[in-house]
Amino acid sequence: MNESQQNKALVLDFYIDLSAGNLEGAMSRLDENLEYRIGGHSTEFPLAGTHSKSELIEILGAIGAAIPGGVHVEIFNTIAEGSQVVVEFIARGVSVSGKTYENRVAFSCEILGGKIRKVREYLDTLHANTVLME
Repeated sequence: MNESQQNKALVLDFYIDLSAGNLEGAMSRLDENLEYRIGGHSTEFPLAGTHSKSELIEILGAIGAAIPGGVHVEIFNTIAEGSQVVVEFIARGVSVSGKTYENRVAFSCEILGGKIRKVREYLDTLHANTVLME
C-alpha cells in the first residue's frame, strides 16, 4: 500500500469511527496538534473558525446533543495524493426538535506522521446553523 492509499484509509477510518459513535477510535487518528478549520463566519455560524483537538471534542459533543440519534455519514467520493486526502459525503440526522439534517460536506485533510494534522471542513453553514443551533 503506497502513502496515498495509507492516508486515504486513515481518513476513511476516522469518518467511519465518527459515524459509528466510536469517538475514542476517531480521536486516536488525530494529531495532538490538530488544526481543524470549519468554514464560515463565526458571527453567522458559531462553530466556524480554527479549533484544537480538545475544542473539536467539545464541538462533537454539542452536535451529539443537537442530533441525539447521531450523524450518519454516506461517503461518495475520496481523492488522495501524498499527504492530502479529500473526502466528500452527505451527513444525515434528526435534531431534537425533529428537523432533518442533511448536509453535503467536503473535508480536506493533511496527514503528518500517520495522523490527521489539519482539516478544512466545507459545508452549508446556513443549513447547519438552522438545524444544529436551534
